[in-house]
Amino acid sequence: MLQEQQHQITVRIKVMKIGDLTIHGKSHSVTPLELLPSGLVFLCPWEIPIHSNVVLGYEIDDNVDHIQVTGRIESRGLFYGRQLYHTEFHTDGDKKTRIVGMLNRMMFGHNDSQKISLYN
Repeated sequence: MLQEQQHQITVRIKVMKIGDLTIHGKSHSVTPLELLPSGLVFLCPWEIPIHSNVVLGYEIDDNVDHIQVTGRIESRGLFYGRQLYHTEFHTDGDKKTRIVGMLNRMMFGHNDSQKISLYN
């Protein structure tokens, strides 16, 4: 269980577009297993259709930054009865840098008393 000073990243997904039809639906929480600047591996309790005309949106939040990116599912498998997905983001360098910042905050904690002083 996470303690109060530990940093946590949450991920929510939603269908953004099917073909030419834009969707304004609700986002759903998933369990992130691996987050990279270029993509995500996550667990989901339901099956997500994999099709080239389906665009998914990903909301990545660490209570400091909130990033919205789009992407496509590269592969799907089963992991202990849950759907395991590997996705690739369609995003720019700025958002990739912000994802790296989230990962750094998660690794080093977000506590002012524990900040690392570099180049001193």
